[in-house]
Amino acid sequence: MRIEGKQVVLRDEPRDGDSEDLFRWLNLEEWNYYDEPDKPFEPVTREEFEIRRNHPRQPIASAHTWQVDTLGGRHIGWVNYYHLNDREGHALVGIALPEPQEWGKGYGTEVVCLVSDYLFRQMGLAEVRTETWTGNNRMMRVAEKCGFRSTGLSPHRAALSVRGEPLEFIHFSISRTEWLSRGNKNTLTLHFNRT
Repeated sequence: MRIEGKQVVLRDEPRDGDSEDLFRWLNLEEWNYYDEPDKPFEPVTREEFEIRRNHPRQPIASAHTWQVDTLGGRHIGWVNYYHLNDREGHALVGIALPEPQEWGKGYGTEVVCLVSDYLFRQMGLAEVRTETWTGNNRMMRVAEKCGFRSTGLSPHRAALSVRGEPLEFIHFSISRTEWLSRGNKNTLTLHFNRT
């Protein structure tokens, strides 16, 4: 399936070059800091990467990942929903746009809004959540721009980041009612893969 927005396309079909992009991204220290601020950066060797790639994890029914491309076809990251709870009608959304030159262009906001819209309109969820740590200002701005509200803080697994910043998880949420009342129209176009 592909989801098209105004600036980005989300796709769940692999494309040549995705693996090389992932290898490069796993070796970017700045992105890794924002993803796991309590772990010292350790580059991934080619050998380690190939072992991981040749032994992929089993798909999880409560999660789904899309690769993120610009409309021009440049691969810039990925987004997923996870911890899908069908019974209670909620899921978490996570995003990674690892290369700093892609930050600040509105891609992250559009990606999170597209996935949220999909979860509400196509999957019928009652609530979409996201979380980050308190030092990740970009992700906090994305959540706020998409209409999420902060629902609280909780302890991180470490008290301080590797750079000495205090660490807490900050939780965000938006309900289906809040999403639809924001005037979020059909902001996405879906294309289903042919099998």
